[in-house]
Amino acid sequence: MLLTVCCASKRSMNRRVGSKMLLDKAKSKCQKKQKEIVSRDKKATRMHKAFNKQGYNVRQYQLDGEVVKNQKCCDFLLINDSLKKAYFIELKGGNIDEAVPQLQAGERLCSPELKGYGFYYRIICSKVKTHNVEKNIFRKFKRSCGSRLKYNTNYMEETLS
Repeated sequence: MLLTVCCASKRSMNRRVGSKMLLDKAKSKCQKKQKEIVSRDKKATRMHKAFNKQGYNVRQYQLDGEVVKNQKCCDFLLINDSLKKAYFIELKGGNIDEAVPQLQAGERLCSPELKGYGFYYRIICSKVKTHNVEKNIFRKFKRSCGSRLKYNTNYMEETLS
């Protein structure tokens, strides 16, 4: 089994949806300089909260089911245009291994519009079991991403910097 880790394929670099890029036709779920950006599925307790204390230019998209339809993808994309950082966010039940291909799909689909951006990955699970964190797929992803990957149970907050 071949596993592509943290990298978009060259073939996807030219991928377009219709005549526009994927994010061009989507509307951001937050205001341009919003101070607090919350990523949460409806009726779910898992949540990612980002604080924009510096007033950076930000955008937030719900990828899975809204911007991206008919394929698996991470749940949210938070973009800090001021610092050229993109945060791919996956809100997951208990199987953390399933989050890896969903984060990779989000990166692959959005990377053509995010050239020059640093990619960061966030996984918020309802329960993370030790044996799931040690599985091969997640371990390889974690090793290749290093400090760009953060994961937590139920809730994560961070200050954009």
